Amino acid sequence: MLQAATGKLFTELHNPQVNTLRGVVYTNLDLSSVHTFSSAVGTLSALETVTTPHALCYELNEHIEGGPAEGLLASRMIGAYIDDFADVASFALRAIFSPDVRIAERLLHLRTRVGEPHPSERLTRFYEPSLRASNEEMEVFGTFTEQLIGLKRSSYQSVIKAIRSYVAAVHRMSDNLDLAYTLLVMSIESLAQDFDGYVVVWEDMPSEKRGSIDKILETFQVEDAQALRYAILETEHLRLGHRFSKFIQEYLPPDYYSELASKEKHPIGNRELLSALKNLYGTRSDYVHTLKPLTKEFLNFSGHAETYADHDKLMFTFQGLFRLVRAVIMEFVRRADKISHEPCSYEYDNPGVLRISLCPSMWIYAPIHLTAETCPQFFEGLVGLISQALEEFPHKPLMNLGPVVEAGFRIKDGLKKPSKLALLAFIYLKQNFLGGEQGESLLKESDVMLLNQPGLVSLISQAITGSDTEWLPSEHLRYLSGYYAQCFKPTGIKVPLLVEACMALALVERYRVAGQFQDAKEALAAAVEDFPRLPCMREVQLDPETSVNWIDIIYPKRAQGRIPT
Repeated sequence: MLQAATGKLFTELHNPQVNTLRGVVYTNLDLSSVHTFSSAVGTLSALETVTTPHALCYELNEHIEGGPAEGLLASRMIGAYIDDFADVASFALRAIFSPDVRIAERLLHLRTRVGEPHPSERLTRFYEPSLRASNEEMEVFGTFTEQLIGLKRSSYQSVIKAIRSYVAAVHRMSDNLDLAYTLLVMSIESLAQDFDGYVVVWEDMPSEKRGSIDKILETFQVEDAQALRYAILETEHLRLGHRFSKFIQEYLPPDYYSELASKEKHPIGNRELLSALKNLYGTRSDYVHTLKPLTKEFLNFSGHAETYADHDKLMFTFQGLFRLVRAVIMEFVRRADKISHEPCSYEYDNPGVLRISLCPSMWIYAPIHLTAETCPQFFEGLVGLISQALEEFPHKPLMNLGPVVEAGFRIKDGLKKPSKLALLAFIYLKQNFLGGEQGESLLKESDVMLLNQPGLVSLISQAITGSDTEWLPSEHLRYLSGYYAQCFKPTGIKVPLLVEACMALALVERYRVAGQFQDAKEALAAAVEDFPRLPCMREVQLDPETSVNWIDIIYPKRAQGRIPT
């Protein structure tokens, strides 16, 4: 949210509301020589530097789009910004920063296990009890934050993710070295996959796989063979390690082996770096896929040098990898395109904002919302409200849906089949559970015939009304399986768990009626496993001569007749 606070993402730039927010960060960076420092992401000033961790005041001018009269949001408060600021400061200044004093204390007063080296023996600077801030370091921090805020939104978000991963690695150095090493690699990997610009070619396919495919393609026409190769490449994640290595080399700062190296005790050389890069991505993959740990020799003997020869394999040490990752990220930020104004939707990045779905009762009674596009949502919403009304009968009455039904009749004949089916099912359920009102239109016979054809909407409608579909069991199973295949897709229909259970028990009844009793038993056993949250499913007694009344099983509180309005 740091970028949003500046106002560069606003649609309207005039007359923003400005709030001055303050918070406290705890750190081992001593600002006594600087006292106060302003940057593009806020101002730091010393509060208390006698004890460790030091307490610093963090102040930020928060810009809010529009005045208080134009919306409810007066401020996001400091909590929306201070965590990101702590990560950026920790990354850029190579120090511990946290708004939580307990985290800062834990990292700065570590008690290592017997025989375990202190993290400072693997990584310099970060864990020193107190670091004196120099003017040069603060100037670098100021330049970096200005470049960071200037990034395009997509670049900024990717860089912040990489920085968070980097800082998480700092925090894990005391308890999980394997995870810390992997987090460092992943911080660069996330940038590489988003911005490396690498175009995969057929030669990138592993030779053993490419050879067998090429042999088959010899029988194809040249154009068809090439089209198939392109299709394969679109679905293959090829040579990720190669792309990762190329990205690092591309964004290695020009002075990495000169000026930047002069500040290190044991800097890495170009040939060493290229050699260690070949093993870096594989080390990450070994841990991610098989939890293969770093060797004990590496953990015990790799110190402040930037490489270590581990069983004849040259490896980046923690010291070398932390420096490499930080340098690459900072160089990426320096080179990336900058923009002063980029209107976009940014509020969801606020950690205090969550997306929730409104209860259908908040919108389903408004005819103005019923359109060709929203018919499936209206059907889904009504199924949810009916299920809730049956479950808590008679304490969840429904309101009058007559105006919505009449609005549906006005658009019905011009709808495409999927939307029309959803609308017909909506009208059918309303009239079934709430009854028709005087003067209300009724479904035509052709509409009823269309609705009764095998399909997902019909399956759901008949399941919640307690009606047997009278389809072949194979048809019922087909659409029940199809429901689960689509229910979590953006355009899919998702009904409550109790309605899903109705559909499952309706399949059991279909098998029983068809005389397939063994299939009915297997379908019931599967339903019990699919709905462990519903004890009633385990109580179903299956008998060849007794029908499965799933509505009474799933909704025992319901009464005969209409849902109250």
